[in-house]
Amino acid sequence: MSHSKARLAVINELSYLPGDRRHMIVLIEEALEAMGVEIVHVTKASGYVPADAAFVHIDQSIISPEARTLALRYPASINAYATDIRKFRYIDGLLGRDDSCDAPVIVKSNLNYAGMPERDAARHEGPIGRRLLNRVSNRLRRQSKYAIRTKEDYRIYPTLSDVPRHYFRNDYVVQKFMPENDGEKNVLREYIFLGDLHYQNIERSDQLIITEDEHVSCKPFEPHPRLLATRRRLGLDYGKIDFTLINGAPFIFDANKTLGLGEYGDTAWLADDVAGMLRAFAGEVFRLVTAQQSGPKPDAQFLEAG
Repeated sequence: MSHSKARLAVINELSYLPGDRRHMIVLIEEALEAMGVEIVHVTKASGYVPADAAFVHIDQSIISPEARTLALRYPASINAYATDIRKFRYIDGLLGRDDSCDAPVIVKSNLNYAGMPERDAARHEGPIGRRLLNRVSNRLRRQSKYAIRTKEDYRIYPTLSDVPRHYFRNDYVVQKFMPENDGEKNVLREYIFLGDLHYQNIERSDQLIITEDEHVSCKPFEPHPRLLATRRRLGLDYGKIDFTLINGAPFIFDANKTLGLGEYGDTAWLADDVAGMLRAFAGEVFRLVTAQQSGPKPDAQFLEAG
């Protein structure tokens, strides 16, 4: 290595701007810098910068081969193998047009965040990306009655037979709607992880589709084997899996590898337990980065789900 200080390369999408505080990784980076780790930001366009490890932090459902190749040049990497987290690959209760379900169902985009990250990325991918974005925008305008452009556009129907035929296509997923209740509130459980660290974050809301609301707790826990199996299937070293607990088992409906800071974009709102989780994550990354300075281990290419 041509650098003397422990260094982590964070691989971002092309649209990354210095000072961007949309994601929780910025808090992990700040903790690492306080520990003496240098953080460098790279993209597939800027190319390789020497470092002890790489952290792939690209907010898109499918990661390009170029980004994965870049990540695998480093002695160790986080999320280099999380290349496809489209919902059809892992969600529970996935329904097709010929299935039968007389209970409520929900329609969502197949891509995370209704494909917003992909549309944003297309603006930075040059003429080809902009042409693709224009085609998608034109198609959405033609299909405005059905378009799902944001998470607020997700739709709940009384039964599967009530779902318009339009949604039985690759852009969308139709899933059994399986909410969890706590009195009059609805519950969202998030399995949040990095390497061998496992936390359960719980939120409550009056809304059926929960994004951010009343924080209940964020504590270490023993994840259900199905949650670990989903991690392995998706190649996730860092991220979260959203689920409800139905008859003692997780019902999985979302996964993410770039945890957001929400609408606030700062740290003042963070609950103490969430802040503690992120400090623990920074310690895990510190261990990985500094381990490479004494020579990469044969099994240290990426953090394995525990």
